[in-house]
Amino acid sequence: MTLHSSCPLRAFLLIAFITLIFSSCKHEGEVQPIVPGINDSICFETEVLPIIQSNCAKSGCHDGSEEFELNSYASIRSKVEPGKANKSELYTAITTLQWTEGFMPPSPSEPLTNAQITTIQLWILEGANNTQCNDSGCDSSNVTFSGIIYPIIELNCKGCHSGASPSAGLSLNTYSQVKDAVENKSLLNHLYNRNGASMMPPSNQLSDCNLAQFNRWINDGTPNN
Repeated sequence: MTLHSSCPLRAFLLIAFITLIFSSCKHEGEVQPIVPGINDSICFETEVLPIIQSNCAKSGCHDGSEEFELNSYASIRSKVEPGKANKSELYTAITTLQWTEGFMPPSPSEPLTNAQITTIQLWILEGANNTQCNDSGCDSSNVTFSGIIYPIIELNCKGCHSGASPSAGLSLNTYSQVKDAVENKSLLNHLYNRNGASMMPPSNQLSDCNLAQFNRWINDGTPNN
């Protein structure tokens, strides 16, 4: 198209109109690229791995005794497609309708919570990176049951110790059940792997921060706060 010099105003208006159209155009649903180490908000080591170890990599399930192993970052990573949760085998298994074959964890285990599913989904969308974290922000001075202790239990223990057939007959669904397990020493013996008790969680001991938080809560009298 040739713009004639006799029509400078028309040319100016045409260019301005085209510029306005392109500058205001937005592509809905456009996904920004994930940059490892910058976009990561979910920590694999402390947020994703404990969920899978507690709920999936249990004895007789995906602990290495079956083809579908979920004991390590490498084995878990092989079941996901980074950036694409809906195309990941792991995510599909935990979001399939409960009565459908292939749902995980299977009955009588309790399904993952919405928060746990969201954590795994975000981790996959962020690139499914092997992010390692530290306890630099650990707070073991102001510990509550609802805000700190129960979330630790839910993340690391409830996969085995809940439902119709909890491991070792020990349920940790409620405050009273957790308190009883503390008072009879069974919980602490397992957490510290002492007095002949097997280590719990079985695949990895709680962090120093989590253990310090448990001790603070116990020293405060195990309040239901």
